[in-house]
Amino acid sequence: MIRLEELTIHNYKDCINLELEPGQVRNLTTNAISIAQSKYETHYQTRAIYKHEEVIGFLVFCQEDDPEESELYWLFRFMLDKAHQGKGYASSVLGLVVGEVRALGGKRLHTMHKPSNTNAASAYRKYGFKEIGVLDDGDILLEILVD
Repeated sequence: MIRLEELTIHNYKDCINLELEPGQVRNLTTNAISIAQSKYETHYQTRAIYKHEEVIGFLVFCQEDDPEESELYWLFRFMLDKAHQGKGYASSVLGLVVGEVRALGGKRLHTMHKPSNTNAASAYRKYGFKEIGVLDDGDILLEILVD
């Protein structure tokens, strides 16, 4: 069973120790950096991804704050450990994130990925995200309606 739990003193090291395949490292900021950012960006929602009692991934999402938009959320960090990729867990995790965003009053969820990150592109599209543009840094912007 896949579940999300808040990042705590009990699981943050497990999240830091998760690994990507060597070719994926360039696509994502490290979990350690994302965790550090969350201590100063207090609106960040950090989650450890569990399969049963094992941490298998990490994600961060937040409400749009520049400018503040209460119905728009961003999923801007999402990774599964290399040993747990390709097993269909991404759809389960995305469903859980959508549920959390909906419970918080969100109506739309944005995410992004580098054009070279074909695994992320496939997972997001499979779940129902639609490409809506390209960000200034070249990342592909996607959206799903969550209401």
